[in-house]
Amino acid sequence: MTTARSAREVLGSEFTINKLPIKNRIVLGPMSVLRPTEDGRPSAQTIAFFKRRAAGGVGLIIVGGSVATERAWRESPFSPNLRFDKDEFVADLKRLTDAVHEYDTPVFAQLFPSFGRMGVPRDGHQISAASPKPVNLGVAGLPDHVYVPGGRITPPPHEATVAEIKGIEADVVAAARRAKAAGFDGLEIGAHMCYFYSSFLSPLANQRTDEYGGSAENRARALRDAVAAVRAEVGPDFPIGVRMSVNDHMPGGQGPEGWAEVAAHIVPGGVDYIALSDGNYESLRENLPTPSGNMLAHGEPQAFRKAVGDGVRLFLSSTPDPQQAATAIAAGHADATMLARQLLADPDYPTKVVEGRESEIVWCDQANSCMRRLMLNVPVHCHKNPEMGREDPHAKQANLGQNLAVWAAGNPVLMGLADKAARLATKRKR
Repeated sequence: MTTARSAREVLGSEFTINKLPIKNRIVLGPMSVLRPTEDGRPSAQTIAFFKRRAAGGVGLIIVGGSVATERAWRESPFSPNLRFDKDEFVADLKRLTDAVHEYDTPVFAQLFPSFGRMGVPRDGHQISAASPKPVNLGVAGLPDHVYVPGGRITPPPHEATVAEIKGIEADVVAAARRAKAAGFDGLEIGAHMCYFYSSFLSPLANQRTDEYGGSAENRARALRDAVAAVRAEVGPDFPIGVRMSVNDHMPGGQGPEGWAEVAAHIVPGGVDYIALSDGNYESLRENLPTPSGNMLAHGEPQAFRKAVGDGVRLFLSSTPDPQQAATAIAAGHADATMLARQLLADPDYPTKVVEGRESEIVWCDQANSCMRRLMLNVPVHCHKNPEMGREDPHAKQANLGQNLAVWAAGNPVLMGLADKAARLATKRKR
């Protein structure tokens, strides 16, 4: 009879990505909670946020809330973002990596090419994606305590030309060069949710008939080519990952096996790990679930493991239950657990798990006030952790009006009334 391995034993064990050793299997996932400067540089709060998570014992930090191209900076639905799109930002990014490295913690950059179907057209510029298909936000359900009164359908993007696809690829390669120069230990390319590269990967959003549409191999082409070009730039030993959706949870979309088939065509470009992201903006409830382990219940990591083999590291998401994550890793379904909201609520979660002090963990309650703050472009705090967002004592704080707006945006009665009013106004316009 086999004895189940403890969370402390499994999550506290070392593993490697490419040739880079990672001291434990708890990864801080990328989040847009960093509050950089208005021109896109890491602020004192940005650096203090990451230093606090490194001090809390996390094995790897992935820096998100960032853009790899000027296009992404211009079309972002929230601002500001960290910038990897110009050489002038390298020195400031180096301050961030140096600060994290004081804790012997590796830090990766998320290279974010374009917001695609979720982009905001500004200053006469179009947004583009694989096909001119808008996003019906949350049509398959929103996370708990998140509301969009009246619903929202994004502006339709135009179909990206081959020249645009190759232009974005070149910009991502340049951003990879800057990330390496800034001292990042690895990088990942964002290809999840409803963003640019993700729009190519599923028939839900890709209706093309050229070499970038149709078969799984063709739908993988844009991202695979970008990975291969980045690999040629950074060399064979620099870790490269991709963040991919694993299940559309939508009619006309792909399930885990379809997404895993696409992944198998991308990996040969030079992928060392895949960060698994469930759902998209149209099925946002699946991306920000309340129960731990939905991804495992859906069979998504299992499908990816079968498709890409043991040589590619897989990161679970939305599995804060340490024993649940450890059991999945011990079974070979994944190699690490990647957490976001839980590490806002308790930055010491990794140390507590590794030291067997799980009873002391401050648990995220999935009330999603952080998500509402992000949607309202309000400084992000966590009501379970008063320190979060204030790691630097001089960081700008939300004012009373902003805090009231966040509360109102999570109130089901008020949002129910707002939804009825919005839908009535839309009906009258027709």
